[in-house]
Amino acid sequence: MHPSNTWFWACVALSSTAAIASQATWDLGKGFLLTADDNANWLSITQRGRTIWDTVPGRGFISASGGEDTVIDANGNFKIEEVNEHKCTSQQITTFGPRLWQGSVNTHAVVIQGELTGCGNATVPFSVAFWVPSQFPDRIAFTAHVNNSSSKAATKLFFTYRSSPSEDFYGLGGQASFATLKNQTVPIFSREQGVGRGDQPTTKFNNEDSFFAGGNRFTTYTAIPQYISSHSRVFHLTEESTAFTTFDFTDPNAVTVRYGAPRVGGYIMQAESMLDGITMVTDYTGRMPELPRWVDSGAIVGIQGGQEKVVRVVDRGLAHSCPIAAVWLQDWSGTHQQSVSYMTLNVSRLWWNWENDANLYPTWNNFIQTLRDRHNIRTLSYINPFIANVSTKADGYRSNLYLQATKGGLLIKNATTNGTSIISSGPGLDAGIVDLTNPAARSWFRNVMLNQVWNANISGFMTDFGEYTPVYPDTQFADRDIDPFFYHNAYPREWAALHHWIGKSVPQFKDSILFHRSASMSANRYQNLYWAGDQAINWGMNDGIKSSVTIMGHMGLSGYAHGHTEIGGYTTTWDSNGVVNRSAELLGRWGELAAVSSSVFRTHEGNVPQVNAQSYTNSSTYAYFSYNARLFASLGKYRRTILDTESKKLGWPVLRMPCIYHPGDSKAKAISYQSFYLGADLYVAPVLDPGRLSVEVYFPGKGETYTHVWSGKKYHGGQTTEVPAPYGKPAVFIVGSPKHKDLDDFLEFVRKENRTVMPM
Repeated sequence: MHPSNTWFWACVALSSTAAIASQATWDLGKGFLLTADDNANWLSITQRGRTIWDTVPGRGFISASGGEDTVIDANGNFKIEEVNEHKCTSQQITTFGPRLWQGSVNTHAVVIQGELTGCGNATVPFSVAFWVPSQFPDRIAFTAHVNNSSSKAATKLFFTYRSSPSEDFYGLGGQASFATLKNQTVPIFSREQGVGRGDQPTTKFNNEDSFFAGGNRFTTYTAIPQYISSHSRVFHLTEESTAFTTFDFTDPNAVTVRYGAPRVGGYIMQAESMLDGITMVTDYTGRMPELPRWVDSGAIVGIQGGQEKVVRVVDRGLAHSCPIAAVWLQDWSGTHQQSVSYMTLNVSRLWWNWENDANLYPTWNNFIQTLRDRHNIRTLSYINPFIANVSTKADGYRSNLYLQATKGGLLIKNATTNGTSIISSGPGLDAGIVDLTNPAARSWFRNVMLNQVWNANISGFMTDFGEYTPVYPDTQFADRDIDPFFYHNAYPREWAALHHWIGKSVPQFKDSILFHRSASMSANRYQNLYWAGDQAINWGMNDGIKSSVTIMGHMGLSGYAHGHTEIGGYTTTWDSNGVVNRSAELLGRWGELAAVSSSVFRTHEGNVPQVNAQSYTNSSTYAYFSYNARLFASLGKYRRTILDTESKKLGWPVLRMPCIYHPGDSKAKAISYQSFYLGADLYVAPVLDPGRLSVEVYFPGKGETYTHVWSGKKYHGGQTTEVPAPYGKPAVFIVGSPKHKDLDDFLEFVRKENRTVMPM
């Protein structure tokens, strides 16, 4: 549960207002004190003598600006330019004292009121309140409000407070390019992450093909207004605060949160550790629902091409001793080819009509059940919030959901055309988005899901997209009071909540996985799995295999405990030499990474399957893939113990950035993809570069011992050294002495396979 909108100012009743100089300290309850100097130029909140938040002396902590940010949107690629007109230059406090406050532990909040000046020709009143919420008495809640009723001088709000050069920042959702976010300004806006994101020449080619399609180092499917610092300080906005936000960490001594509306609420807390900070965050957001146990047993094999191909791949995989837990058939609803200007090859795209394709899967329901009966192999499908117009589908369709939804007014509309707001996902694929503000649309989509998706014995699906909601001025929802720019960041949570609601009517829902790439604040309470999104099929840092590790690390610090990377990546790219296809080496190393990092072991053929090495390409790729799947399964008991205890009860992630255990170690704080902890007992340094048979490893924590599982050699905290890592032997270390016996299966796998040589 979470608090209702206690931050709305209508619930405030004035009980006393102190002159600024008449009182220096106020008791907020539960050991929290708010202190101000005589002129209120400096504020500090302490808890039993420990400072948890304070302002920068002599510097205003509230400001505002006018103007409207500009957004250009094409195919889910949103490019935003911040506009700050007449940013206020001075803060004057007029009243400061306790007021009656609903939902606080001692019935009061400390409210600060004053005026912002230097805002062009305007003066802007402001109010800020701090209190200890009765529902969460271990933290401070706050609201800030700048009054823009008399003018447009205050369309957005700035909240500034003190940091230090030694404080590093982590979280903020699916951040792919940086370890610490110190020295960066991070936007919070869910969108297509882009292909390349700064890796060249991939980004350049994609930008030439389509507007901003290459993205940048901050574009992400999942942006969450929350962080945990290396000082174990935690900050997040309320789930209702969904306007475009940026976190500015470029000042070594301060943090500034820029919020794209005149009113915002949030929470401030001081945790005992970064892990404890995750627990405090997920106390508010809720924790991810449990993953079913069948995912521990082996691979989820992504296959496209129809029933005969699926049977052929499964049979050959089983012949290579590959533990197959499920197949993921994203093309169940049919495919069509789509051209890309900078490639001579077409990419494979899906028909979004949510019925089985008559050519690829003519006996869909029976086919799924046969796989289950013969091999105990489950089937996963694919869903997103788009409804495509299938009028041109060559092999026909049984129903055209797009026409139904358009006629019923169930899709997000364009007020200018008075019709559906069309989302183009490339040539030949026009669609609308289900309007989740419309109860009739939610009910209609529920019936589609129950009658055309869940009617087969599937065990879940990729719950794709969620980040395309348009923000044009003429975007129109059924709820006319909704501001599109404000609602955009809420849609991924509403999309997840919709499926959680639908799942209550589905008998197999509790034993299923629904995996998302987009999320927003508190969406984790509705998702039992996320994946790190669509990486490019290469070794890149910003959008290749390396970025998937960084994303999982930051997502874990944002409260998303169950994550996985899509083995092999998704997006085929192009350079001056032609198509960058997926090599067998990249596929094998990505499989190693997934085996020792992810909660689920799932492959993807990519968007141009024919140019990519696949698990089933030849006997060598089959052998390597099967080996990695068995490696993953050998860690099943260990991962399950983490999931059942630390993840379920505390919100802790399976994959943990080194900074979590070593927040004072400058080298550990700078590690993004180079190494990570799997739970507390394993330390992993994956090979993420081509042609490498060893990896340079930094071992954090002086006095700590790390035992290399393949050789038994011991390494010590504080040293950096080159460690052998031939194919099939990722650098995995036991940290200290294992605390339980759940590593026995893994160590037995190591013993049996230590002499195995992967064909490459």
